[in-house]
Amino acid sequence: MPPEVTRRQILRWGMVAGIGAAASPVLAACSSGSRSSSKGAGASDTIKVGAIAPYSGIGSFVGTITKNSLDAAVQQINATGGVGGRKLEVVARDAGQETTQGIKAYQEFAGDPHVAGVLWCGGLGFDESRNLIKRDQMPSIAVFEDPWSSNDLYPAVPERSVFQVDMPETLEIKVLCQYLAHDRGYKRVGLLFDSTISSGVKTEFTDAAAQAGLTPAGIEDFNVFANEFGPQLQRLKPQKSEALIVWGLAANTAGVAKQLAELGAAYVDTPTAKGADWHPHVVGAPTGTGDKSFAELAGPAAKTGTVTAWHLGGLVYLPTFAIGQWMKKYLQKTPTGGEELPADGLGTLVRAIQTGKSIDRAHIIDTIETMGRFSFASVEFGFTPQNHLARTEDEMIIVTLERSSGPVATDPAYQLGREWKDVFPPGYAGPTQLVRPTLDANRRAHPDVVAQVLADGWGTQCTRHPDGSLGGECKIH
Repeated sequence: MPPEVTRRQILRWGMVAGIGAAASPVLAACSSGSRSSSKGAGASDTIKVGAIAPYSGIGSFVGTITKNSLDAAVQQINATGGVGGRKLEVVARDAGQETTQGIKAYQEFAGDPHVAGVLWCGGLGFDESRNLIKRDQMPSIAVFEDPWSSNDLYPAVPERSVFQVDMPETLEIKVLCQYLAHDRGYKRVGLLFDSTISSGVKTEFTDAAAQAGLTPAGIEDFNVFANEFGPQLQRLKPQKSEALIVWGLAANTAGVAKQLAELGAAYVDTPTAKGADWHPHVVGAPTGTGDKSFAELAGPAAKTGTVTAWHLGGLVYLPTFAIGQWMKKYLQKTPTGGEELPADGLGTLVRAIQTGKSIDRAHIIDTIETMGRFSFASVEFGFTPQNHLARTEDEMIIVTLERSSGPVATDPAYQLGREWKDVFPPGYAGPTQLVRPTLDANRRAHPDVVAQVLADGWGTQCTRHPDGSLGGECKIH
């Protein structure tokens, strides 16, 4: 892996492969140091949006997700009138594995007066282009980038050109610690993390654990190329954590799960995790236990009930979310996860141009802040002059590993959600929403989506009482 690859970039690349949503159209960047008016842009019948993504190299699967999302969204927009009667075109450039490629792509877009904004969909070059973005007042959407978690998003910094649709890692860690403390009743939690790409999670974990009333029970690290975790597990074992957060990619997380099983410390259920012997409840990153390849790589060691965090808008199988319909209609494909994010980034730029009736980039930024909330690919979202993050803590959900062979036997029994009959193929094993732990928060954020989830039986609801309420009796979780 090239040394330029930073911790968050691979985490964001890995995240989108797990659980996902919809698609939408995009616009690219205005000329460097100048502003194109809607009149000036009228010289062309096409509005462009730039998309920078890793279409090759270690993160190429993110490029595939980005392409599918934007291809479907652009076709939908152009089939329904375009952008104010003008065609929309997404210009894709490969960020590859070199920082210079991402910077070069941005500079190309900045020099094209017909490019209205840029979508940053992973890869390299975003951090290194921040001063250029500021100079150009370039409308930039952080699709698979996370400046919020590192306090690099407005208003924490003065630059107003960047807006984030990605889920912050900080919120993921927080909602998981809240789940472990308040839903499962754990007291002691350990952390095993990939220091190559995720050094910041150590501080995020200790802060979130303190807020939730959890006691850190051992913190160990590994690097992205590791396949042996025995020494770390041996040091963690005497501290008897009831849960173990493994923060890294699917292959590493699968290796940890298999070596826990070899130690006789595999997860069983919540009561066992609280017992005298060490059988920690495994909690992973969206890049790890949230990726369906975790179940394939870990095999039987991937235990039902292993959890991670995602967001409500990523439930791409919901029939009311547009991305799945667009991909089926225009591409004859099914979303695999993450497709809602490029589409919603594109939708943000398109709506701002339509609302503000201009592709002047400073005007687009002002319009994004003031045009209000809207829905495009999945859930409703928006920005304000005081907030450039599309996601909220109330939108975060808990995701659990299940298998199509059926739920693990518990007393009382629980049932799998509708997605296992209507969406997932036979033999599938992978992440699905665990509805109850974040139900009240999700209802505050998106009551219409929660009503649909409950009425139609989407997600693992675990267990439904005669009065319609949901209980936490299924011990496997």
